[in-house]
Amino acid sequence: MKTLFRKYRWHPLLWALFAAYEIISIYTVHDKLANLENYLVHYAINISLAYTLSGWILPFSLGGDRRRILTLAISIPFALMLYLMASNFADRLLGYIGEADFFASAGLDEIFIAATIWRGIYFMGIGSTVFLFQNRVTILQQAAEMQQAASNAEVQKSKLALELANARNAYLQAQINPHFMLSSLSYIYDHTRKSAPTIAQTVRYLSKLLRYALSSERGPEKINISEEIEQVENLLKITHIKKHNSYVRFDCEPGCQNAQIIPFVLLSLVENMLKHGDLSNATIPGSILVFRQEETLVIETKNLKSDGINDTGLHTGLLNIQQRLTHVYGNHASISYFSEGQYFLTVVRIPFENYSSLQIPSSF
Repeated sequence: MKTLFRKYRWHPLLWALFAAYEIISIYTVHDKLANLENYLVHYAINISLAYTLSGWILPFSLGGDRRRILTLAISIPFALMLYLMASNFADRLLGYIGEADFFASAGLDEIFIAATIWRGIYFMGIGSTVFLFQNRVTILQQAAEMQQAASNAEVQKSKLALELANARNAYLQAQINPHFMLSSLSYIYDHTRKSAPTIAQTVRYLSKLLRYALSSERGPEKINISEEIEQVENLLKITHIKKHNSYVRFDCEPGCQNAQIIPFVLLSLVENMLKHGDLSNATIPGSILVFRQEETLVIETKNLKSDGINDTGLHTGLLNIQQRLTHVYGNHASISYFSEGQYFLTVVRIPFENYSSLQIPSSF
């Protein structure tokens, strides 16, 4: 019981804040509030759906074999059906008791079904996020315990290497089957491209990023920079969908299209800029430049500094890039970052190399 309490002790507060945010937003837009019992009953149903997915369906189904994947494929529609029935029953009951209903109509018409299923998918997304977050926390806790144990004991190098290998294996086993994840994204894309084209496009770009991440993890140490540029464009498109007032200018010299680079350097720089920079000024957009200086490939980002910038996260991301550059290029590559008035700049320099290997195809 104590373990369960520690695991979920912040959840009631977070759900209360989430509910307050939704209620205030709806009231601000529509100037309308429902009865307290409506909110309590329907949020109880919504939250139950989220925890059904995060606490039972996903942990049980994502075991890696076909039977469990089939179970997941059956369980999600079944849970949505139960959710639809429970919501309709709640509306009818509340309408009978208090002569008021939450969704404007207690009948199973097309509008009610579509709105309820969309709401159910929304809370399933929250449940998936809870599952992934808890899974990640568990992995980090295990990693922290292993590091603490290693620091308190003197072990031989061979034994330490074996423990690290076992930790990596445990980490990989805890991840969602990537092929299943890509298939799920493809399924969502196919079923939303007509009804919700913006969401479908977001899923499509996200799928490309995920596919690229998986192929880069198992692929060669260096890739054609054009592959990374394609994923940067996908990331910028997702950002623009989320925030229409994000302005970024990207330029790559034609002679640099076939340059060779290690994966995630350019992508990480852009992600760092999107996360920490102020890109809301259309007259002063963020800029990403890729160009060649003699035998050096230069990647430069420049953006307005954000008032609420998190320096710790910023430096951590850039230090990770520096470590990866040092590991592959040694002293032949560098990264520098500095403030210049109201701007923040990062500059990466690596040896210019032409890419001649076959590219890994990416489609979705």
